[in-house]
Amino acid sequence: MKNLAKKIAFSIALASAASIASADDIKDVSIDQIRSAASNACEGGQTYQIAYSHSVSEVAIVKQVRRFADERATDLGCVTVLHDNTQGNNLEQQINAIQGWITLGVDAIVVLPIEPTALQPLQRQAQAQGIKWLTYLGKMDGSDGFVGFDHAQSGQIIAQAAVDWAKANDVADAKALVTTLTPLPSLSPRWTEVTRLFEENGIEVVAEQDAADQTNGLRVAETVLQQYPDLDIIVGMADDAAVGALRAIRLAGADPDAMFVGGQDGSLEGLSAVNDGGAYRASAAILINELGANIVDLALNAVREVEPSFAYTPTVLASKADQDQLDKLLANYAN
Repeated sequence: MKNLAKKIAFSIALASAASIASADDIKDVSIDQIRSAASNACEGGQTYQIAYSHSVSEVAIVKQVRRFADERATDLGCVTVLHDNTQGNNLEQQINAIQGWITLGVDAIVVLPIEPTALQPLQRQAQAQGIKWLTYLGKMDGSDGFVGFDHAQSGQIIAQAAVDWAKANDVADAKALVTTLTPLPSLSPRWTEVTRLFEENGIEVVAEQDAADQTNGLRVAETVLQQYPDLDIIVGMADDAAVGALRAIRLAGADPDAMFVGGQDGSLEGLSAVNDGGAYRASAAILINELGANIVDLALNAVREVEPSFAYTPTVLASKADQDQLDKLLANYAN
């Protein structure tokens, strides 16, 4: 299962992968480049095991990403994807899974690191055995690859949609609520880019509060709507927060035609709310089918020492203005 050339070149590979990540702007890496580099991985009869650990494997969108990773592996024909059962950001579960994969001798581990410091000894152990170590969303020093998406792009997409809506509807002195998640500063472009674009376009952010799930999205939106009944815009740092805010709007009896609600990620509930029409007008949606495939392809590229092994998966605007694209995004959740 191990590629002999991979073992021989291991010490060189660590240095070269780091230089590639620093020298190239991974924002410019295209899906076509990723697919092309991995397309011949199965030539010559080589087989691979790629292990993927997400910190909340129970979440619906994660299950779909895993499904698309499995589908890509099946399409290629020489790849097996192993999944763990880490749930609720349980570090012990993740450590146990990774230890098992190292013992098994997989070719690559792709991990969303719950606690990077705690995982560093496992990273060193894996890499010492010639196992490639890629991170998913989070980043760790010395990784052999990165599978993620651009939080700044996400924030910019949803903010611009809100700005365009305000201009198209002649909303004067627009007021906005933006939800955040300050304990995770790596995600901050999801709200800092929103507030930046709002400021540049004369939209007043009257409140920024932590909310990433539906419960807190509801709670925060209820409070802000009581203080600002003329609130025009709500942007959630995630679709879950925005879906909770939408419920608050309905409970308050606010006019949905006079408001813009938008989220980020492209969750099933968020996309469904966009499709239903009304106040929930847009989501900055990750192409989860491509994200799942990238888990496999970027890991294969790292194992085979070919570029790229560091890349973002694109985020697109989901709205009723492009029903075809919205339908395709919704179809990603059809099993």
